[in-house]
Amino acid sequence: MKITNIKVGSDPELFIVNSKNNKVISSIGLIPGEKNRAYRAPDMPRGYGLQIDNILAEFNIPATNKKEKFINSIEYMKDYIREYVQKTNSDYDIQCIASRDVDEDQLQHPIAKLFGCDVSYNAYTEDENPKPDGERGTLRSAGFHIHISYNKPNAKTSIDLIKYLDMYLGIPSVVLDPDTKRRTLYGKAGDFRLKAYGVEYRSLSSYMMSSPEMLSFVWNGIQKAILAYNHNVPLIDSNVVQSVINNSDVEHAKILISSFNLI
Repeated sequence: MKITNIKVGSDPELFIVNSKNNKVISSIGLIPGEKNRAYRAPDMPRGYGLQIDNILAEFNIPATNKKEKFINSIEYMKDYIREYVQKTNSDYDIQCIASRDVDEDQLQHPIAKLFGCDVSYNAYTEDENPKPDGERGTLRSAGFHIHISYNKPNAKTSIDLIKYLDMYLGIPSVVLDPDTKRRTLYGKAGDFRLKAYGVEYRSLSSYMMSSPEMLSFVWNGIQKAILAYNHNVPLIDSNVVQSVINNSDVEHAKILISSFNLI
C-alpha cells in the first residue's frame, strides 16, 4: 500500500535557560498548559498550543503538507515561547538542544521526576521501550517528535515507515546532532507510537529544529522516507541501523550516508 495524502505535524520540546549563566530553568510554573490541556492564547492561531513536559516547554503546531508552513509554524512557536518567558525575566531564552544536566534546585517538583506518560515502541522488535527512572539522575532530554498522517493508516505501514525515517533522518542526525547523552533516556532507533491518523516518530532531538535550515533538512528527509517506502527501496540491515543510531557512531553513519545516498 502506498502512502498518500500526507500531513506532518509536531509536538517538540525545548529547554528554557538563563542566558547570563546558561543555567536550565524549569518550565514548571513558568509555562502555562499541561499534558492533554494545552494553553492557547487568544492571539495564537488555531492548531497551536503550549504546555510543560517534565521541566521542558513543549508546543504543538497544526499538521500541514507544505514545507514552508511546517518551518514557519515551528519558528513562530519558538519565538512565542522566547517572548513569553522574557516577560518574566529578560535574561531567559530558549535552547533547542538534545540534553542537559540540570541543577537539583530545578528538579524538586514532582512533575520534574515524571517520565514517559505514554508507552513508546521499538519498530524493529515491536517491544515497549523501557521507561526512564525519573527519580534518578539530573539528565533531561528534549525531543523533536514528528507526527505523520496519511490515508488508511495501519500498523504495518506505520512501522515500516519508521524504519525508512531512521534511514533518511535518524542516521544523518547522528552526524548532525553532536549530543550523545539523550539516547540513554529516549530517542533510540525506531522509537515510535502508533496514532489513529498514522504514526509518531520519536528518535530526533530538539537540536534538529534549531534553525530553519535544519528544519528544511528534516522536512526533506520525511519526503525521502515516504518516497523510498512507496518505491520499496531496500532497507539497511536493522542491526546496523540500531547500532549506528543507538551508539552515536558518527564514522559508520557517514559511511552509510555515502553508500546509500541518504543525503
